[in-house]
Amino acid sequence: MIVKEKKAPGEKLIKKMSLRTKWLLTTALSFVILGLGLSFFVFSWNRLQIGFDKATWGFMIFLSLAVFYLGLIFYGNSIMYATEIKSRKIWKQKQKDLKKKRFVNKGTDKLNIQKSPQN
Repeated sequence: MIVKEKKAPGEKLIKKMSLRTKWLLTTALSFVILGLGLSFFVFSWNRLQIGFDKATWGFMIFLSLAVFYLGLIFYGNSIMYATEIKSRKIWKQKQKDLKKKRFVNKGTDKLNIQKSPQN
């Protein structure tokens, strides 16, 4: 009996999303996570000024930096989605121009007979 691997619940949903939707969602999520990380950092810095012990403060700083870097990772993913969208757009435009060029040259191949410069 062959056992199939089960996919994560949202994997099909994410796979069906357009690149633009993925880009917008990851950008918004990254900014929220970046803000959360920065607010954790300010909160932990405030706790140091109040006089909490160094271990608690160190853990909170570590947690805030982890959340902040997670936001940066999500922002990097959104940049990758944006560049993929742009590259697809450029690729489609080049293909369209190439198709036009082929169509234009197809009808005028016989008219563009060039004589050799030696004659």
